[in-house]
Amino acid sequence: MTAPHPRIARSTLINLAGLLIPTAVSLATVPLYLRWIGEVRYGVLLLAFTLLGYFGAFDLGLGRAVAQRVARQENSEERNRTFWTAFLLSAGMGVLGGIILYFLGHWLFADIFQIPAMLRGEAQKAVPWLAAIVPLIALISVLAGTLEARQAFLSLNASQIIGVIGLQTFPLLSVALGHGSIAALIAAALAGRLMGVLVMFWLTARRLPFVGWPALHRAEIGPLLRFGGWVSVSGAVIPLLTIIDRLIIGARLGAAAVTAYTVPFNLTQRLTYLPYALSTTLFPRFSQAQGEDAKGLLRQAVTALTAIQTPFVVLAILLTHPFLTLWIGAALAAKMAPVAIILLLGIWINGPSYPCYAFLQATGRPDIMTKFYLIQLIPFLIALWLLIEWLGIYGAAVAWSLRMLADAIAWFSASDSLMDFGKSVIRSIPLVAIAIFLATSNINGYLDVISSGLVIVATVYVCISMIPPSSRSQIPVVKHFYN
Repeated sequence: MTAPHPRIARSTLINLAGLLIPTAVSLATVPLYLRWIGEVRYGVLLLAFTLLGYFGAFDLGLGRAVAQRVARQENSEERNRTFWTAFLLSAGMGVLGGIILYFLGHWLFADIFQIPAMLRGEAQKAVPWLAAIVPLIALISVLAGTLEARQAFLSLNASQIIGVIGLQTFPLLSVALGHGSIAALIAAALAGRLMGVLVMFWLTARRLPFVGWPALHRAEIGPLLRFGGWVSVSGAVIPLLTIIDRLIIGARLGAAAVTAYTVPFNLTQRLTYLPYALSTTLFPRFSQAQGEDAKGLLRQAVTALTAIQTPFVVLAILLTHPFLTLWIGAALAAKMAPVAIILLLGIWINGPSYPCYAFLQATGRPDIMTKFYLIQLIPFLIALWLLIEWLGIYGAAVAWSLRMLADAIAWFSASDSLMDFGKSVIRSIPLVAIAIFLATSNINGYLDVISSGLVIVATVYVCISMIPPSSRSQIPVVKHFYN
């Protein structure tokens, strides 16, 4: 017997909370870090965590592979064979990654990264602690994939929240106790991560549940590595596509331009939380569904996500400039607001394609996404370089949004849902265009407020009408999401 499917709305909200709560904690802790350890030492800490993030690829994509296979398996013995094989493989690769980071880290912190001389010794002493976190990251991926497959989203997000909060707050506790060196901070972060892993392991034992002793099963290794290999390559390419815009801006336009681009970029990315939360919820259901059932669920997801996301995007377009003005002042807001609006257009188009991405992975075709990322890498770099040359930071935003458009078209086409998205999004194009006009025009006073309010109301009405009557009463804001 397969586990019963929880309501998609409830699971999506749980996944969304799992993203928002760590974000709130991060916003609260950043000022404390800057006040207690200073901007330079905090920058080194962030650099260490950024380096650590790239070594997350040493899980070989096994987390996603486990989520796909365990969701399809019918009995505990099969699920345990898959889990323990992936767990042991991931542990071994994590240890290998930790060893590589140990030797590479000393070189990077000593000769490559621009770290003040007085902090280089501290940074090098932190490398062993940093390397010790790599195996934990690899194990977290497999544990999270297992909980996702079992649709245990409350357990998954609770354990991830505990781990992330430990990662963010334990170093502050170390400073409060009088241990503020970089090595002490990384060691405290390791303790926080370990706490999250132990909680996640315990919850996985309850939800899988464990049967028999840990062992590698040869029959499982091939399928796991074939599926996970494509995911792992994507995991290496996507970060490059994600950060390269800021690296080129820094090289061509300077550090101030990086700030003017990164602040609105990070701000607008919050609107990707909903598509990500929904696609995480749907992944195990796509893995279990067959044929037209899976396609029907995908069509519902694309239509519903377009309808739910569009009013938020319109609202964000209208409020971007006023919010930035209040937050950072009129001068910076004038530079950053156009960047944010361009990026919001990319999110609006790309957001509904997240379920398609999950659908392709769940149905055993992660190779499609990886091949497309590899194909687009060089053209994107050329477009990014030229657009930054011509338009500055606005060109970088245009290049990013064009990449989001290309990704969306690829995922919709590969999953045979391009027409479904086109039928949904075409109704809201005029309203998004009006919102952009209002946001970039010089209309002031009551007329601007009234016009913006009318656009928001019209957008909500049009988007509700996109949803089929049979599902309309079950969508949040109307009533609940669809079953």
